[in-house]
Amino acid sequence: MKQLFQQIYQTFSKTKPEIKFLCPDHLLGVIPEPVEASKLMPDWFKSLSRDIEGVDKFGTGTIKRCVPALEAISQGYIIPLWADLHVKVSRRINILNEKGEKFAEIEAAKGPVDQDHVMQHLIGEEFEGHKVSTTEAGEWYIKFQFKDGLEVGALGEKSLSGHSWNQVGDSCDLKKFSLGKVLVKFTNPWVIETSKGWSVQIKNPANNFEWDICLMEGVVDTDTYHTNINFPFFWRGSEEGEWVIPRGTPIAHVIPFKRESIKLSTGQIDVEKLKICNQTLATKITGGYRSYFWHKRKKANLDG
Repeated sequence: MKQLFQQIYQTFSKTKPEIKFLCPDHLLGVIPEPVEASKLMPDWFKSLSRDIEGVDKFGTGTIKRCVPALEAISQGYIIPLWADLHVKVSRRINILNEKGEKFAEIEAAKGPVDQDHVMQHLIGEEFEGHKVSTTEAGEWYIKFQFKDGLEVGALGEKSLSGHSWNQVGDSCDLKKFSLGKVLVKFTNPWVIETSKGWSVQIKNPANNFEWDICLMEGVVDTDTYHTNINFPFFWRGSEEGEWVIPRGTPIAHVIPFKRESIKLSTGQIDVEKLKICNQTLATKITGGYRSYFWHKRKKANLDG
């Protein structure tokens, strides 16, 4: 009887795990708050039909019928971009003398058309004490900018800062992107706190391809680390132009998880289990996984 009462007490006295997002006082109620990821799904996914047009509705549907894809998108929490972000991508123009030596470079104000005009106009002119013999397209450059006056850190930190390429090194495959070696870092205004024994994975918003910002993903023990987790990122695009990424755009996907060890083992497939699983799936025209194998998640993503 005593053991029964102890079990009942432990069941009802168990504290529910919690995640908190905390920002400086001057930003509370000013910037968009983190939300459950299910409330900020990618627009393309929300607008997608469950069925493929012209195909029997009992046939293969779209990815919207795919529970694993839905789970990846809807689990955890989204930190929205806290302010409009201006992005400019262009090439520098190298200016060469009669010996073919570069002696200066400039940035074209607009896109490729403007660059061509400037490059042709400079030939034969004097520039910085040298006669321009020819010009050529130089290196890519990118500029990120929030509006002046934005203060996101509780201790006066800058909204954006540089991240040295040396921190990843030349063996890093980011260099295959046109601007992959330009690493930048967001100052995240939100401090994340979780219950004891819980950490978070910071990743890119799942299956969201709207913008070319790509975070360097990481894991942080947020039950002990009570300060800002900043977000290093790069631009994976190669198109020239200017854009404004609007405030509220999903920028980081936060997945809480309980720190537990798990044993790794390998072995031979259990053919009987495989047959039973496949035969069970065959009893449903659609939705077999959802009906028989999926453990529907509770909204509180931290339940153990």
